[in-house]
Amino acid sequence: AWWKEGVFHRDVSPGNLMWYWKDGKRIGVLNDYDLSSLIDDRGPRGNERTGTVPFMAFDLLTAKAQRGEVKHLYRHDLESFV
Repeated sequence: AWWKEGVFHRDVSPGNLMWYWKDGKRIGVLNDYDLSSLIDDRGPRGNERTGTVPFMAFDLLTAKAQRGEVKHLYRHDLESFV
């Protein structure tokens, strides 16, 4: 839902997930938004921000990304989650 409002988490990893039970169903919550950004931020931030490296998308680990030349996309957070 946050993606639809233009918030990029940037650090999706198991350590940033919490679970709780409601009406017999397990509900997952993504927490720790300290590395997040908004869609209207003025471009990529290069290596100014990091995620949990083993869970970062491959594109964001490249030299090009470290120079700030790769735009953060929804698929990057999705890849880090898988």
